[in-house]
Amino acid sequence: MNWVTAFSRVLSRIVNASEWRDIATAPFDRAIELAVIDSEIGVLGFPCLRHGDAWFDAETLQPVSVAATHWRYRQPDILPVSCC
Repeated sequence: MNWVTAFSRVLSRIVNASEWRDIATAPFDRAIELAVIDSEIGVLGFPCLRHGDAWFDAETLQPVSVAATHWRYRQPDILPVSCC
């Protein structure tokens, strides 16, 4: 088992999500969630945009210095609801 597979398994257990994808496949100019390895594995608390080789906070458009390893589509804060 290589380190990417091992990392994906650990990340899946930590955040309980199987939809994490390799950072190289992250879409451009779309708000996504990022997983990072700092002193431990974690998920950024805000959505980010990929623009070229740079990352930006999706809400403030401020540059973010991060070494992301995986990404997933942003989970909505409020789920869509129909009244009828």
